[in-house]
Amino acid sequence: MSTRTNGATPTSAEPGLIAALDVGTTKVCGILGRKAGTKGVEILGHSTVPCDGLRKGNVSDIAATEKAVRQCVRELESSTGFRIESGFIGLTGSHVSFENRRDRLDTAGEKGVITSDDLNRSPRTLDAAASEPGRQVIHAVKMSYSLDGRFGIRNPLGMHSNNVEVETHLVTGRGALINRLVEAVENAGVRVDSLVLEPLASGLAVLKPQEKERGAVIVDIGGGTTDVVCFRQGRINYTGVIPVGGFQFTNDIVLTFNTSYEAAEAAKLKYASTEVQGPAIDTEEILLPVAGRDTDVKVQRQEICQLTRERALELTRLIKLKLYEQGEKLSADRLVLTGGTSNLPGLAALMQRSLAMPVRQGIPILRGALPEELKNSAYATSVGILLWAIAEGMTASGERQSSSNGTKESGPEELVSGFMRRLRNMKPFAPFAARKGRI
Repeated sequence: MSTRTNGATPTSAEPGLIAALDVGTTKVCGILGRKAGTKGVEILGHSTVPCDGLRKGNVSDIAATEKAVRQCVRELESSTGFRIESGFIGLTGSHVSFENRRDRLDTAGEKGVITSDDLNRSPRTLDAAASEPGRQVIHAVKMSYSLDGRFGIRNPLGMHSNNVEVETHLVTGRGALINRLVEAVENAGVRVDSLVLEPLASGLAVLKPQEKERGAVIVDIGGGTTDVVCFRQGRINYTGVIPVGGFQFTNDIVLTFNTSYEAAEAAKLKYASTEVQGPAIDTEEILLPVAGRDTDVKVQRQEICQLTRERALELTRLIKLKLYEQGEKLSADRLVLTGGTSNLPGLAALMQRSLAMPVRQGIPILRGALPEELKNSAYATSVGILLWAIAEGMTASGERQSSSNGTKESGPEELVSGFMRRLRNMKPFAPFAARKGRI
């Protein structure tokens, strides 16, 4: 929810404003935007601040995370003239897991034809599975339906059958870790309207419709985790999180040369590459401060690149293992790299050689004016969170918008494919204060 900071305009006078917050291991990125007409998105402002309150995607320091969120929101409010009271928050972490389920819709077809009410109803067996102690549902994505044993039906509305099953991609997370994130955000004065799984948001921001149909793997390499999402035939069929990200690349430099994290991060951004040979790489030297000393150490750039290459090869092996564990055939898919660490020079080419599949860099795709600084893989998640909320027809208070005939207003067709338009939270997301102590 957003209101003008001058206090003259009530919230209701500014419909459709949405704040998206990507609370990451290294930064918090906030974007304020709204749907523009029927085909576009207007971004009103954005802000990015450092954050050191998370480890591997999980909140480890609530106070530090709260401070970063508060600073990001204040900068966003200052630049846009709106007060931000609530927002849509990205979520990831090694605690996130998924299950592909097939459940019967017991009451479907009772009126002789399958209705929208039938399809919007959640199967009782799915509700029971979502009630596992200590875990909380993040998303339940309806992938396809089966009628009388015929599988792969995307939209059975209007068909005749009373033997209907729905295939659902159920994403859950540890309730205690989710609560930490929500507490940090709400302590910063921002009510959580909804949680959005970060790799889903990234996929929405960078994938083209034809890639979802043919089959694509999104690899979102952030500061603390690498998120993997697989799409086929316009639907999601795998979600995974690897607890390795840009932090580990930097930390390799810290441990090897006994330098500070800040100096190692600067060296990584300026000099690192997965290539270990070249005119500049062979001869260039770098000065790094040494912990506990007043003098610097002289390091060959080639040593930095060798460390980077080894970590990149390890990450590639972990990605390959994740996909093969689920029976994915890599040769049939395109891999789209996104996230801040995916900007590492040579990484896309290394993965393409190692995985023997097409690899491209994914940057946010937006029908509308995208600020130049957001045309970067590092902002795919935050842009995707905004697109998810708009395409789902969400208002700033977390309610679904309705058109004049009382039906849910769909988001722009260019923004989201059919399966993402059916993305739903299994249960209303209650504010932290109302849920405190429940999990």
